[in-house]
Amino acid sequence: MLIDALRYPTSGTSTVAVAGLVVAIAIGYRYTAAFVPSIAALLPGTVTAIAAIALVGYLSQVLVDESDSPPHIDVSRSFRIGCKSIAITAAYLVVPVAVLVTTIGSFAQTGGDAGVPAFFLISSTAALFFFLSSAYALPAALAAATQTESVRAAFDRERVGPPLTDLSYVTGWITGFTLFGIGFVPVSVTIDSGTVAGLLAALFGGYLLLVGSRVIHTGYRRAMGR
Repeated sequence: MLIDALRYPTSGTSTVAVAGLVVAIAIGYRYTAAFVPSIAALLPGTVTAIAAIALVGYLSQVLVDESDSPPHIDVSRSFRIGCKSIAITAAYLVVPVAVLVTTIGSFAQTGGDAGVPAFFLISSTAALFFFLSSAYALPAALAAATQTESVRAAFDRERVGPPLTDLSYVTGWITGFTLFGIGFVPVSVTIDSGTVAGLLAALFGGYLLLVGSRVIHTGYRRAMGR
């Protein structure tokens, strides 16, 4: 699973295009931060949002694409898919994140009183489990929605539920999200650096994001018996 995924980005030119989206996000973000609160921040902010949404949409396409090389990037199509994927992600994660943040914030306000830790341990564990459960189902939901081109499919238990209990999906999810986490490190370097090192970091970050998506794709496909 992992070996094939590591080779996947090298079999086409789309890795460079993904790196280009990362660079666009980085440059847009830097200029947006520099111009805020001026209205001049609107243009780079728009560029950042479009590039970020297109990147999310493209990675969602990778989840269901059956070819041996990354699909060609069509920014307009990726943008449309990205809008749907972000809406689905928000529906799945906003409440769990809010519950988790509220639980931690409530404990912080108590100042760590002696009678609170036991309650906090139970409530924070429940909140964390709620968040992880939602995040665990999210790739299957995104894959179902992208494959059917219907947002409703992301909330259809008959489509989303079956792969979740399969070991291949578990393995793909853990490995893929680990790679995503590692991939955001060079992406952050790109945001902070406008030098050649930043461009190389963008390329490496794009590579890792593609590998992570491909690993999840493979786990999902095997879990669905394909």
